[in-house]
Amino acid sequence: MTDIEKQGITSTTEQYGAIESNPKKSQELPLFLGRWAVAPDLFYKIALSVYVAWFVLHRVADIAYIVTVDARFPEGLGHLYPSEAQRLESVAYTREVLMCGFLHRCVVFSVVMALVYFKLFARFDVALREFAAGIPEWWENSYLKAFCDKSSQCCCAPIGRCLGFCCSPCGRCFSWCGRLKDTALNGRLATDISSRVGFPLTWRELLLGSVYLSIMGALFFTMSAPFMYWMQTIDLRFGFANSLVVSTSNFGPKFVGALISMLIMGVPQKFLFLAVLQYRLGWVLMWGGLFAAIIYAQYNVQMIAPMLGMQNQFPHGLFGVARGFPFVQTTNTKAPWISLNRLFHPDEFAAQVSGGDPKIFYTNDKSKGQLALSHQPSGKWSISGTAWFDPKATVYAETQGAAADTTGLKEQSWNVGGPTTAMGVRSGKALRDALFGFARDRKIGIGNIYLVDGSHKDARANAFVTGAGNHSIIGLYDTLFLGMRGSDAEESIDEDQVAELAAGKSMIEHVSELVQGVDVEGADRDRRQPRNSAQTSAMNDDEIVAILAHELAHSALKHMEKGMGVQILTSFVTFATLGWMAHSPLAGAALSLTAPLIHVGACAYDHLVGPPLDGFMKLFTDALTRKHEYEADAYAAMISEKYGTGLQTALAKLSINSNQDPDPPYFFEALHSDHPPFARRWEHIQKVKKKTYGKNTQTLKKP
Repeated sequence: MTDIEKQGITSTTEQYGAIESNPKKSQELPLFLGRWAVAPDLFYKIALSVYVAWFVLHRVADIAYIVTVDARFPEGLGHLYPSEAQRLESVAYTREVLMCGFLHRCVVFSVVMALVYFKLFARFDVALREFAAGIPEWWENSYLKAFCDKSSQCCCAPIGRCLGFCCSPCGRCFSWCGRLKDTALNGRLATDISSRVGFPLTWRELLLGSVYLSIMGALFFTMSAPFMYWMQTIDLRFGFANSLVVSTSNFGPKFVGALISMLIMGVPQKFLFLAVLQYRLGWVLMWGGLFAAIIYAQYNVQMIAPMLGMQNQFPHGLFGVARGFPFVQTTNTKAPWISLNRLFHPDEFAAQVSGGDPKIFYTNDKSKGQLALSHQPSGKWSISGTAWFDPKATVYAETQGAAADTTGLKEQSWNVGGPTTAMGVRSGKALRDALFGFARDRKIGIGNIYLVDGSHKDARANAFVTGAGNHSIIGLYDTLFLGMRGSDAEESIDEDQVAELAAGKSMIEHVSELVQGVDVEGADRDRRQPRNSAQTSAMNDDEIVAILAHELAHSALKHMEKGMGVQILTSFVTFATLGWMAHSPLAGAALSLTAPLIHVGACAYDHLVGPPLDGFMKLFTDALTRKHEYEADAYAAMISEKYGTGLQTALAKLSINSNQDPDPPYFFEALHSDHPPFARRWEHIQKVKKKTYGKNTQTLKKP
């Protein structure tokens, strides 16, 4: 029996692009992986059954979780919620996010099933080829060609004659370029190059494939648009997105811009992708490139940190933390509203002049408007705009009493906001010393600590460590100190308001606004006051050090290196499967093709074979990641009981601040989560504390 499977596309180039009218009646069965004869219809049924089963499993889990979610803390920890309204808000948020994802995946599933059932993967390729074949005839008879020819005669011909008269070499160059153009357009150059270097495909075929993939990608991106819009409104209504930066009013233009970029810029990217994938072992080159990039990035992470958005080193001295301030209006048309809830960094020169206690601080982040926190001659502290942002240096907030230095500043009340409005002062040096001392005692190498600006867009990020070997870097998000997220009101909302949040606008209203390119709710966003900032729980020094101890434990326990190994292994499987799908006659026949098409195979992998394969491997990689999280928690808790308790309270705050369900069901965790939920992490830390320090361990207090 001839091993058609092993021959791949190179043996059937004369049939490249043909459609099999009845793939079930193959005269010669291909050998799967060169060993087993498999009928294309059998492979078709198996692949489709796996895809459907995987989809059904996840959607049943989603429905079960949506129905049963209650967002309750484990018994004895219910006091961690500030109020019952907070728990109900977490329930509403979790259900709406789950419903959005559920409907999105149902739509994608329906489209993929239609593509498979109606053989649209292959039929779209045929339609695209017919369209491309008609372009030359249309061009020859178009007014556009006539206009271009006339313009060329009027402008280019005299220039060419002039250059040819003045410089005969230039004239010969123009003549050669003209012949090269004709040869390329007629396909002779492409054919000649193919025969010389062994390309199985011409540039025309690669271009058609890249257009095919770009259009299919744009199709699925367009299907996702209503759900991206829905998620954006959820994040805004529940306060996780910064309403000064993120707005639904500009979603339409941004979506159209992204779609156009995908269609235009995606073509050359897909062209290069297919140019490599056309070789039977092209996927090995892709995987090797990814492997090299991962290794290089992990061992040179400090050098590439600026490209990851980390420009600001963690402060070495005092820095101010403004919390509980309302948004204020400005005269700047580009930033009519700004937030005062920011981190204020000391002016180093002014600090030296004042003897170490700075009298002026500045913001240094991506939020709109640079601000200054300064000590006035009257003894009061004020927050004002800087010269480049506000030439009048408008004072937006001022303390009601006088304070001689930053120590007194912490106790002052302000003339804006409410009783929770405050300007805290934190010691960057104390945190740095504690962190580097912790790492030094355990021989953990730290390259640097960065303060990452996350609050200008989102309020949920906290901390991370990355890098292998002894050159790890740590990123601390400013949200750990600000402890804030936007909300519709400054005070806690009641149960009726939670019910309104859970109901929200209907999906029909969301889609209607998206299609019309308007945002009814935010049409006058620039003229009215945006959502205020509702204060939540910030982290104290013990909790931040505990979080950092947990992050450093990942480095001490070599979790980064283990993760790299797993990532390299899983990526090998995915790239190998992608390469097989692109070159396999068996896969091509199952997709109703008489010969494999690399772009059709790659597209089918992306939407049919890849999702269940990646999901299956994710079951194991997520389980490994959760194991690493438990190990890092235990590492920190065994060093000090204070670290263990600080980590528990920090995790409780993170759970509440981000509306996470603290105790989701086990089946949902196994299918979707790469981090354990709060309830199981708290229980694990508690067991470690009891085993290490005895039964008389501290209990969690209300954050």
